[in-house]
Amino acid sequence: MKKRSRFVTIDDVKFVYENYAKMRASEIAEKLGISKFQVNKIVNELRKRGINIPKKIGKKMNVYDQFVEMLKEGK
Repeated sequence: MKKRSRFVTIDDVKFVYENYAKMRASEIAEKLGISKFQVNKIVNELRKRGINIPKKIGKKMNVYDQFVEMLKEGK
């Protein structure tokens, strides 16, 4: 059965704004009871309106970037 999402509130938008860089979209969605697509929609709408939401902090570095860093460090 498909899960229906509820409408997004101002408190949801505030929570996403404050926690987006620290948490995954699915974690935020689960905590708020909305879908992760709604979380991404909030982020996109805020960015479209000129609000600076930081990128994810914990992005994984890919293998090629790690290799290049090792070469630069002389390992």
